Amino acid sequence: MRQKTIITSTLLCLGLASSPSLLAEISITPPPSIAQPTTTPTADGRTPTPAAIVPPTETAIDAINNDASLDPPPVGGTVNANDPREKIKDAVVKVHIVQHTYDTMSPWNSDSQKGSGSGLIIAGNLILTNAHVAADSTFLEVQRHGETKRHEAEVVYISHESDLALLRTKDVNAYKNITPLELGDLPKMQQPVEVYGFPIGGNTLSVTRGVVSRIEKQNYVHTGENLMAAQVDAAINFGNSGGPVISGGKVVGVAMQSGFLTENIGYMIPTPLIRHVLEDTKDGKIDGYGFHGFLTQSMENPAMRHKYGLTDAQTGMLVHKVYKNSPADGKIQIGDIVTEIDGHKIENNGTVEFRPGEFIDHTHYIDMHQIGEDIKFKVIRNSQLQEVALKLDKPGKEYLLVKPNQYDKQPTYFIFGGLVFMPLNQDVIDSMDGTPARIGTLTYESPDEIRNEAVIMTKVLPADINKDYHHDSNLLIEKINGEKIHNFRDFYQKVQSATGDFITLQAADDYQLVIDRKDAIARQPQILAQYGVNADRSKDLQISEPLNAPAPVAAPVTVTPTAPVAAPVTVAPTAPVVAAELPPPAVTTPAAQPVTPVVVPAPQPAAPVVGGSHP
Repeated sequence: MRQKTIITSTLLCLGLASSPSLLAEISITPPPSIAQPTTTPTADGRTPTPAAIVPPTETAIDAINNDASLDPPPVGGTVNANDPREKIKDAVVKVHIVQHTYDTMSPWNSDSQKGSGSGLIIAGNLILTNAHVAADSTFLEVQRHGETKRHEAEVVYISHESDLALLRTKDVNAYKNITPLELGDLPKMQQPVEVYGFPIGGNTLSVTRGVVSRIEKQNYVHTGENLMAAQVDAAINFGNSGGPVISGGKVVGVAMQSGFLTENIGYMIPTPLIRHVLEDTKDGKIDGYGFHGFLTQSMENPAMRHKYGLTDAQTGMLVHKVYKNSPADGKIQIGDIVTEIDGHKIENNGTVEFRPGEFIDHTHYIDMHQIGEDIKFKVIRNSQLQEVALKLDKPGKEYLLVKPNQYDKQPTYFIFGGLVFMPLNQDVIDSMDGTPARIGTLTYESPDEIRNEAVIMTKVLPADINKDYHHDSNLLIEKINGEKIHNFRDFYQKVQSATGDFITLQAADDYQLVIDRKDAIARQPQILAQYGVNADRSKDLQISEPLNAPAPVAAPVTVTPTAPVAAPVTVAPTAPVVAAELPPPAVTTPAAQPVTPVVVPAPQPAAPVVGGSHP
């Protein structure tokens, strides 16, 4: 399950989507531009799904003890081939990337940007890095430490929830003679570590030292997932993302993100999460994390404990919501007190002791299960202790009405009469200048038989036919011509199949938008050309058109850059495909106009917690 929280300036994701203007503000030089685009996406804009491969297995490297791994390197410039550090360095790579990104609120606009990250070679001739390094990639190259040659690579698996990705060089023999790094155990508090990578876009490998200072569940900046993370006091900077964190000659984590406005505080993805992702790939696809199906609240309040008859020795969490059609439906009840998870005692604040004197949120043990596995609970119901086993049947995101952030595809949209419609997801919410309360509450809802996806009118492209609606934005569309909407595809098809003179859209409290259907069809080409929109619908909707729909017309368009981006590029996108009776429009392309970068998103309402407490 997932949690989308406020991303404040105290945490900054390391990697390639960093705004150059933001880097300038904190006196950091942006990474140099590198690489060239080459990968061709599918017709609907998605990255092709790679064929299933044999999942990676761990391969041991030479035994190295903790003291040897942290000894100072030899003085005088002499390189010792038997130095354990040299073997580690051999397996560290710099990842060069070109990303193709879209402007969420104007998804017909896109741009390419270049950057770099770090990675490590693991068993199976695979390269492990961060998902935020490889996300939206169109061209990847990897360059091993100590070499000048770059090898073209491709994404094999990517887990956005875990912020981890597995790459593979297209030349399968590129690194066959390199000893892969071996995964170690979850490090202990104050355990010394070394962070390897290529920070600030440099071409020389950097090694920084520190100790593990904290282990707890943290919100991953990439998607807002709430998962286990280890805090280290070694310097982790831009470009370190995806690099190995080493202790005792083994990988104990992957560098992920840095504390902002703090000194020498960084976060790494620990090996339990890495192993979870490697295990997840065994069926040839990434499933993610499951959801047990109920929400809980703490029981530290004395009055609440007294009401439910708990003794001083009894601890647990109170169930206050059960999701319909979830694993808990029919097995867990509101008012149950959950006291144990997989044999671990749950404290009144929701934590469990995972090592002597160290506590972590109990949902971590849900995160450690794969889809299809059972998770066991003990609950007190009507003063009686019971045992309940729940099967994690499907990824937690499927229990969300508002889906998580999306990558590697063009956002879905549809324009009709100058009104822009999109399915409501976390990307849209993140892009809003403040979230309306009605929309915020949807992040806690699950799909049902009536609606499994919300539809939102994000904005209006002003024209005479949509006069009086020009200031409307972020309207949830509840009905079309009096009929409820099941999902965005249903909404789109209802507009396409309408035959009446008017299309009436109803938002909350029966607020109405009335569109003259024939006028909207007739004026569509002019409105699109006026605002430099190259297509009235996203690629996934274009490929669903019937065979008698007008053929798309290619027209070169200079794309408006999104924020944050590199210099704009010129592409040749597909021109609008509109309703069957509408001829293909001639598109007029305006000059590109820069968009002011938005560095820190506006505060968002707390959304469901990943891995157990919330879907």
